[in-house]
Amino acid sequence: MKKVLLLLLIIGVQVKTQSQTLKDSVNVLYKNYFTLLKDAKKLDTIVLKVDNFEELMASNNKKIQDLTDAELFGLKKQLEQRRKKIINTTEFVFAANSSLNAIKQLDATSDYLNQISSLNNPDNTDLGFSLSEEITTILEQKIIKGNKKINGVKSSKFLLFVDNIIKSPITQAISNAIPVVSSIKSVVDLVIGNALKGKDVTIDDVVAFKKSLQVYLKHYEGLAKAQLEFEQNLGNLDVRKEGLVLLLTQYTSERIHTLNPQLQINNEDKQSLTQLINSYYTKDNVQQQVDAIISLQPYNYNQHLVNNKLVYPTYALNQAKFIRDEVEALSKEYISIFTAYQVALQKVLNDSKSIGDVTKIENKSHELERKLKDVKIAFNDNLNLHKLNTTFKNLMSY
Repeated sequence: MKKVLLLLLIIGVQVKTQSQTLKDSVNVLYKNYFTLLKDAKKLDTIVLKVDNFEELMASNNKKIQDLTDAELFGLKKQLEQRRKKIINTTEFVFAANSSLNAIKQLDATSDYLNQISSLNNPDNTDLGFSLSEEITTILEQKIIKGNKKINGVKSSKFLLFVDNIIKSPITQAISNAIPVVSSIKSVVDLVIGNALKGKDVTIDDVVAFKKSLQVYLKHYEGLAKAQLEFEQNLGNLDVRKEGLVLLLTQYTSERIHTLNPQLQINNEDKQSLTQLINSYYTKDNVQQQVDAIISLQPYNYNQHLVNNKLVYPTYALNQAKFIRDEVEALSKEYISIFTAYQVALQKVLNDSKSIGDVTKIENKSHELERKLKDVKIAFNDNLNLHKLNTTFKNLMSY
């Protein structure tokens, strides 16, 4: 039971350093994880082995001479299986960490997201229209109407101001995700302000101008909404991902300290999980330590099976399964979020065919689909769930 309390305390301290959102979001994750450890009987059995180690050794050494060859063979097989599990756990941890790193990186998304980001450029013509040119045309038709001046302001100067607003928004308060939205609304405010200063621009002119801009406003607001939902969903998964990293780190630390109970890990520099593995938990390192312990008395199988340094609790396998399952679930949700983003973007593009070039819009849609496919392929290659599942299968085998 002490082990559970210690684990709760350590993770509690770690999580406390995260945001309140992190604590709230991974609450269920931790609750499910600790359910695996609630069997006090298993934990107490391990503690008894440690606390009564000398007594057990005396008793075992006395009885070992009476063991038959068959019994000795059984103990030998148990020790071989124990050794295999201790060593195989290093490969599972390495694979799980690699998969989590792949989730954190998602390097291949940059090209895909850049393609989407370019659509927010007011000079971009990928869809068959340029926002800056469209607004200029609408202003000339609905507001300027061939006049050299509007309420005392030169039309050319007025258009220069508008062009500057579109390309350099006055404020991003309306939409931090898509500044173009605030640009359109800023231009409307400028036109209304100018209309109030004289008789050259009527209220009907302003209404017609605003109505002509609605389709563009809808287009860019659609992009903004899709991007905002995408980023929020990714943010929620990032919280779960960080929680899972904490659990895998704790799981790895437990295995390290079982084999090296006196080891003091100096983590003042806040080592990453990868650094922790490379420093203390590589397969070669663990195998050498285990073999060094066994080689001291290679045929005293019973002693090694109750050696607290070679203990391998059953719940460690349950922990490993929980971590494996969470990595798989997390990876599927990441792909699901990108797929949903693509669907939302596709709807915005389809709705905007009336203002752009249909062929260019369809080509852009196909291009984004190809880019997303590349993202999925690269993500799954880096995630390498096959490797994770193989190491988990080897860990569970007897």
